[in-house]
Amino acid sequence: MKRKILGLDIRQDAVSAVLIKSGIKGAAIEAHLHVPLSDRKADETDWVAPLETIVKKMDISDSVCVASLPADEISYRNIQVPFKGQKKIKKILPYELEPTFPFPTDDLIIDFITVKLPDTINDNNLIAAAVEKSKLQSFLDTLATFNIAPETVTVGGYPIAVCLTHFLDNRKNWLVVDIDSNKVAIFIMLSGGICLIRSVPIRSDGRSYKIKSLCSTIRQTHAALEKMIGSEFDPEGLFITGCGLDDLGFEQDMAQALGLPIHRIDLLRDTDLIKHQDPPKSWVPFLMDNALSLALLEVAGEDRLNFRKGPFASKKFWEENKKGLIQTGIILALVVALAFFNVFIDSYFMGKRLARLDHQITEIFTSTFPDVKKIVDPVQQMRIKVAAVRKKMLFSGEGETPIRAIDILNNISQRIPSETDVTLTRMVIGSENVVISGDTDTFNSVDTIKSRLDQVDAFKKITISSANINKSDNRVRFNLKVTF
Repeated sequence: MKRKILGLDIRQDAVSAVLIKSGIKGAAIEAHLHVPLSDRKADETDWVAPLETIVKKMDISDSVCVASLPADEISYRNIQVPFKGQKKIKKILPYELEPTFPFPTDDLIIDFITVKLPDTINDNNLIAAAVEKSKLQSFLDTLATFNIAPETVTVGGYPIAVCLTHFLDNRKNWLVVDIDSNKVAIFIMLSGGICLIRSVPIRSDGRSYKIKSLCSTIRQTHAALEKMIGSEFDPEGLFITGCGLDDLGFEQDMAQALGLPIHRIDLLRDTDLIKHQDPPKSWVPFLMDNALSLALLEVAGEDRLNFRKGPFASKKFWEENKKGLIQTGIILALVVALAFFNVFIDSYFMGKRLARLDHQITEIFTSTFPDVKKIVDPVQQMRIKVAAVRKKMLFSGEGETPIRAIDILNNISQRIPSETDVTLTRMVIGSENVVISGDTDTFNSVDTIKSRLDQVDAFKKITISSANINKSDNRVRFNLKVTF
């Protein structure tokens, strides 16, 4: 699924925007723009004009926006807490930070990241970042006038440091310095993770003074880290970026002053998230990389500092998907209702079928055993009755030899003369008698059959129950009852 992602890097003296399109085949830069602020007063910043330019020149419709506040608008604190659960930290963090701020924490939106420091196995070290609610509200209101509702609002310069932690694995201890015209944000990396963030002003009256002020600030931040961790910190190098860089000699002068290797960041060159794409025309890495890093972190799905929480939590997802979610919910409700209705119908008809079968069982039992008046469990009662009948059929009396059905048939077959014209149509064998039905040619034949069967020792009594002439075929229909 393709997505458009807008990285919006907003600073005190410029706004940079990078629009990338992300899909299955990867991510590609679709548009980019860097707009400096003109006629900016010393005590206020107006981003309306740059944002108007960006909205006019870039098609940002249907894009997911990730924006950054200027790093100097954020307050940073390194603290330790005795537990690691995210929920517990979120609850206790405002109380831990209260003494360190000159204003109530109720007026702040706070987020944090965990850091790894040496010799602190039992403590959970955090970098807490806090922004005043009024500043964040003003920032969001300004973006809202251009129909921009960022899902994430983070710290300027922080995303590019996070990108480097993931894509420059061969360097573990180093610094990332994000330079503006008169401010600098410093991110110190220890064991491959961010462990300290500072944003401080620097001189801007002349290149040499600016580099001298910048290097002095870096040394002070370096010393602050060593005091915090209680040991020496030996960085492998320093990465620089930001709108405050000018000519290519800037890093050489810094390297000479600090005695460290200095590298100018170029994300398109140093990472592989944007593949198979040459740098667009007018692309200047130190102007565009911060905005690009915002979009890249969204593509990679990386966790990051985000001030869109609490009363400022992003509602864009619900607003964009409200119609689809409601339709999906209705369909789901209908499916569940149909499933329950189907179960109810099946249960109803199954109950009717069981009731009908129970009625049939009761009728069969009643017709078979009419002497039983009290019917509780017809199936079990029938089993008992059938077992009793079978036992009685096998044993006609105590000490007597059981008469088998095959023996009865054999006696009848042997006693009726072969020359007798007779057809046996039905024979019902009971526990004490046998009823034989059939037809023959004359009444004399019926008497002959009776007299022959009288000669069987096992048969006590032979009775002619009925004997009638059938007019249709002129044959005699008869019923004989043989008593054992």
